[in-house]
Parts: sequence; C-alpha cells; structure tokens
Amino acid sequence: MRTEYWIVIGILCYAAFMVFHGFSNFKQTSKSAESFFNADRGVNSFVLVCTTAISVYSGLSYYGYPSGVYSGGIGYLAAAGCAVSGLLFCLIGYRIWILGKEYGFQTPSDYLRERYYSEGFGLFVAILLVFFSIPYIAVQLITIGEGISVTTNGVFPYLPAVLLGTVCVSLHIIGGGMKSVAWLDTFHTILGVCAVYIVVIYLVTKYFPNGGLVEAATAVASNPETAKTLSTPGPSGVYTWKGILNMALTGAVATIVWPHVFMRCYIAKSTKNFLVMSWALPLAHLVLTFGLVIVGSILAPAILGSNFPEPDKVMPMLANQYCTPLIAFVSILCLFAFAVSTADSMLLSASAMASRDIYIRHFYEKKGRSVDSRKVVYFGRVVLVVEMIACIVITVTKSASIIDYAYKLSSPFFAMILPCTIGGLFWKKGTKEGAIAGTVSGVIITTIFTFFVMPPFGFSALLWGLATNIVFYVGVSLVTTVPAEISEKYITRVERIISGSTEIFEITNAAVAEAKQA
Repeated sequence: MRTEYWIVIGILCYAAFMVFHGFSNFKQTSKSAESFFNADRGVNSFVLVCTTAISVYSGLSYYGYPSGVYSGGIGYLAAAGCAVSGLLFCLIGYRIWILGKEYGFQTPSDYLRERYYSEGFGLFVAILLVFFSIPYIAVQLITIGEGISVTTNGVFPYLPAVLLGTVCVSLHIIGGGMKSVAWLDTFHTILGVCAVYIVVIYLVTKYFPNGGLVEAATAVASNPETAKTLSTPGPSGVYTWKGILNMALTGAVATIVWPHVFMRCYIAKSTKNFLVMSWALPLAHLVLTFGLVIVGSILAPAILGSNFPEPDKVMPMLANQYCTPLIAFVSILCLFAFAVSTADSMLLSASAMASRDIYIRHFYEKKGRSVDSRKVVYFGRVVLVVEMIACIVITVTKSASIIDYAYKLSSPFFAMILPCTIGGLFWKKGTKEGAIAGTVSGVIITTIFTFFVMPPFGFSALLWGLATNIVFYVGVSLVTTVPAEISEKYITRVERIISGSTEIFEITNAAVAEAKQA
C-alpha cells in the first residue's frame, strides 16, 4: 500500500480519537454553562500554560511562521512578541480572573457589559467578537486542508480534508466543552513541540551532515538571494520598523483580548496559576517559536532556494518531500495540534458569546424569563454547528492568504476592546460613554483602512484604529462621569483583594457555587 494511504488512515484514526475524547466528557459538561464554557474554573497551572500557548500558536504559526520568515525575512519574528501575552496574562488576566470568580463572568462581553453598565455596549462587543472570530477559525481549517492535501500528494484532497477538520473540531467541542479542549490542548502542546523539532533535527542531520545548523546557515548567508531571509527587511521588504511595530501589536499585545485567550483568564484554579504563567507562558512561546523560525530562516532557503513559488506550503513541502513518511505523518499531526487547538478554543468562545450574551441575555433574561443552564449549553452546541458552516464557506472560497485572514480580518478588530478592557481594570474615570465612543470609532477606522482605503504612512489599520480608540476613550471619559459604585466594585475592591486586605475565597465561593447552579 502506498505511503500516502497509510497517512490517510492515520489521520482518520486520530480524528476518531479526538471525537471520542470529546464525548467522553459529554455528561459532565452538560450539567451547566459553567462546566461547558469554563471547565468549572478548575484548570491547573500546567494545563493552563499549555492550552493558552497552543491557542495563540495556531495553524497560522505552524505554516505562517516558516512562510512569513521565508518570504519576509527575520523581521517576521516580531510576531513572536506574543510572549508578551504571558506577561499581560498575569497583569491583566489576574484581575479578570478575580472579577470572574466574584461575579460569575464567563466571556469578555460579560465583563465589559457590567463594567460599563450598558446592555447595548455588551451586545455590540459580543457581535463584534463573534463575527470576526469566523475568519480566524477559517485559518485553522485552511491549514488543515492544505497540510493534508500536500502531505498525501492529493490522495486526500483539500475540500474533504477541510470537511474532516470541521467535523472533528465541532464534535470534539460539542462533546466535551472547555474541559476536553484544555486537556487535549495539553497533549497537542507536547506533540507540537516534539514534531517541530523532529522535522528540524532530521533535515539538519540528513542534508547538512558535516556542519549541522552552522553549515546550513553559512550556505544561506553566502548566497545573496537567500541571505535576505536573515535580514530586516527581508526579501519582500515588508518588515521595516513600521511593519515590525504593526506585527508586534497584532500578534503580541492584542492577543490578551482575543476572545479565546480572554476566556482562559476565567478558567484558572487559583492565584498560583498566574505566578506560574508569568514565566512559563513566555518560555512556552519561545520554545515553540524557535524551531519554526529555524525552518523559515535557514532550512527552507538552504534546501528550497529563494524562489519557492508557494511560501504558505514551505513547511508541509519540507516535511513531505524531504523527510521520511513517518516524519511527514508526525508533521501533519503537529498541524492538527496547532490548528485544532485554536479552532476549538475560538469556536467555544464564540459559542459562549452567541448563546449567553446575545440569545439568552436578550431573548430571555431581559424579558424576565428564566432559562435553565442546560438549555444554555444546548444552544451553545447548536451555535457551534452554525459557525462551522460559515467557516466552511470561507475556506472553500479561500479569498485571502493565511496571514491575511488572521492579521487583517480578525486580530485588528479584536484589538478594539483592548483600551476599554485595560481602562476598565485600572482607570477609575473610564466611563460608559468613553468606552462606547472609543470602541465604535476604533472599529470604524479599522474597517475603513482594512476594506476601503490604504492606511497612511505605512502603519496598519490596527494601529490607526487603536490610536483613534484611545483618544476617544480617554477624551470622552474625562468629560463624563462614572458612578462611584462602579469604580468601587471593579477597581478599588480588586485592588484590596490583590493587596491581601480582602480574602478572595471568602468572597467568591458562594458566588461561584451560585453560578454553577444558574
């Protein structure tokens, strides 16, 4: 039997394993929205590090990092600044966790709706995040489809591979919710790291047996065409200092408010999680990134030369054509690890907001109608199916490159809740009017510079949107007033808890127990 058929069989077996793993937690996660969306707020430190790291480093990273470095030069490494998200997770996420424990928040719009005492603003945030989650989820399906198709030499075509990824991801989440997602992410993190370095080690030892990585780097540096990958800006001239700033903001600073990362602030078990995250998450990002950058900056140009026509396929091409079939199979499993871990996390967060913050909140709670928590879970599962259909439509048309989907159509719009999130946690004068003015104006500017007008002076749509957002948020907040009880509840009280003058677990145990029953 041809090697490609064995790889297809292995992929199908792994897909079946994922579905089984999800449904093994079906009964447990069906009991409440707290269990399904937030894993009962009981995730330990190791699992939290793994699930957060692999959720940021998605299929975009596994294919996009080698591709970006190969085509744009080492300046693309700026996107690896998402190690900053580890520090932001501790600085910002710890406060979000405290508020989630005390008031039962489960989503970004939960917090922003209550902090800015506005149902309309909460609804706007929920719709914004759900809508722009779809392109990012589509990235993961595209990478799965491309990776399987290339690795099997077309035996498993692109569209069926996308459909397989869709069924896999949706059934895994429908079955087990956040608990299954977090634990499988942990396995995927270990698998992903091992697979990347297996590919690197094999390529180095096989094609550069005398001098290893030094030999490969020397070969790249000595060729004027390939040497550009080691410079900033690289071959495409994209990553000037402005380009690096744009990338760092998009792929680093803004990641803390990506909805699936934001929600991970709620699932931590204790304060200890955040102490561990302060050093372990940046380290996890560094380990994952290093191998991928080695592939794009040294191994790809050394082996493929400088004019490989499809940069998005650099990683699968190296694994499939230049490694053994077993390593090619391990590589495609790594792709599953990266892509599935982000797709299921993003889908789950979108499902939570669509079901709780849009449907249940405005069609039940606002009308004085009670709703059983099991029904919230049921509707969340229905929403998952609808979202995956929308993603399939995007992946079939495939109208943008992998990086465009994430960095032009998703992250800039997620970033528009960054000022009001940080201001709401630290600035007592941040008002409802300021949050609305800043976020809406930022979204408008980002939309204009993304779809209609080229952003001026070489800065990205995200940067212009963020600057506008901050100006309006601060300016309008300074001329309006925030209720005293709001700043007391969301800032002063949290500061007392952090300083130790209020014992958090005496405050939150009853609230969490109540949320589980709600």
